[in-house]
Amino acid sequence: MTRNFIVAGALLACFTSTQAAEPVVRVLNWADYFAPNTLHDFQQETGIRVIYDVMDSSEVLEAKLMTGGSGYDLIFPGDTVAERLARAGSLQPLAREQLQHYADVSAGLRALHAQYPQSQAATVPYTWGSIGITFNAEQVAKRIANPPLASLDLLFKPEYAAKLADCGISIVDSPDEVLAVALNYLGLDPRSGQADDLRAAEQLLLKLRPYVRKFQSQPVTELVNGDLCVSLGYSGDAIQAQRAAVEAGRTADFQYRLPKEGTTVWMDTMAIPNDAPHPEAAYALINFLMRPERMAEITNFTGYPTANGKAQALIDPQLANNPDIYPSAEAYQRLIPGQDIPLKVMRKRLRTWNSIKTARAD
Repeated sequence: MTRNFIVAGALLACFTSTQAAEPVVRVLNWADYFAPNTLHDFQQETGIRVIYDVMDSSEVLEAKLMTGGSGYDLIFPGDTVAERLARAGSLQPLAREQLQHYADVSAGLRALHAQYPQSQAATVPYTWGSIGITFNAEQVAKRIANPPLASLDLLFKPEYAAKLADCGISIVDSPDEVLAVALNYLGLDPRSGQADDLRAAEQLLLKLRPYVRKFQSQPVTELVNGDLCVSLGYSGDAIQAQRAAVEAGRTADFQYRLPKEGTTVWMDTMAIPNDAPHPEAAYALINFLMRPERMAEITNFTGYPTANGKAQALIDPQLANNPDIYPSAEAYQRLIPGQDIPLKVMRKRLRTWNSIKTARAD
């Protein structure tokens, strides 16, 4: 009996040791942010098992990393979140010589990446996009002759917004981005915390407020259902809405325009936490994801442009040839990068935003 116990214990120890030695990489990312086959193919090729956790907000990611001991090997923070994490020492600097495809990052994205002083050495650009105008072309044309589709005038001038109110306007529920767009439209510092500047942005947006049906970050379902016809939001919304309409058997022409006045740009990145248990596996996954063919698959699935310049030739022409999705060098100059705004300023901006949101719509 004792001998059987010893043998069983030895077998258990052997099994446990084998399990512990299994190569793994634990990932924290948004839902549906890979192509359907991405992680399966990585596991098949490398033998590294992926443990994939989904975050529902940037605040969750930031909180997990700031407290330390998260257990994650690879995370996907947005640009400004990455700035704060790097400033706090939560990210490890990346060894460029271990990044096989970093040189493939497009020139425009490399220039954008360089504008994040805290995190640029600790992150790799992944996907990115802008804030702009997504609209149902047919519904807008019914209401406005020669609408200024490539201009924020479509929303910020009441004579246009009033004509679109019956078919539905939504604004992305992102105070920093929307205030930056409004301030820039007014010729002011997009990241200002000055009282006069915020008051001017508030007055501009309050003129639009009576015609806004919803503040939300995911307007695709409402666009397809016909509850909205114009949305100030993310550049991937139009592609996703068009695909969803086709799947639902509905005819609609959803388009996206990059505002000529300038707009904010966001960038999601890949980063390795400072205390990652398996950094070598994280590098393996970064290199796998950054291959041009893999990034093209991800972009074709998500609708968001990839940072990999070599992938563009492999991307659906509907995306790759759209200058509002993949802007020209000249248009890049009108993009406003994110900024790690001091908490005191952020609170002022948030109060302004809440005042706009809670104002009576009628």
